[in-house]
Amino acid sequence: MCQLWQQGWMHHLAGHSVACFLTRGDLWCSWEAGQAVFDKYLIDADWSLNAANWQWLSASAFFSHFGKQYDKNGDYIRHFMPVLKDIPAKYIYEPWTAPLSVQQAAGCIIEKITHDQRLR
Repeated sequence: MCQLWQQGWMHHLAGHSVACFLTRGDLWCSWEAGQAVFDKYLIDADWSLNAANWQWLSASAFFSHFGKQYDKNGDYIRHFMPVLKDIPAKYIYEPWTAPLSVQQAAGCIIEKITHDQRLR
């Protein structure tokens, strides 16, 4: 942190260590507090990149590719969401993208629900 305050930058691994320590290692601070400090002191601060990095390092960001990478067949989803058990692996992470014929064959029709319908 002293390097950041003195020079306006720090090595990415040092930043990684700071973020992990502050958010999930020991102090359990909000990632937003770290983001604010880095926004203030980084000479090349980019708000959106800084926010994304802090969310990622604090494990606050949604890991959208985690399942696709480690559970390609979607076994975890099939176990906890049996309604999707017959959806082909190609569509298991985004079943709403499956053609209607595929949804029908799997016995799981994904409908588009409007905001008004949700309020009923």
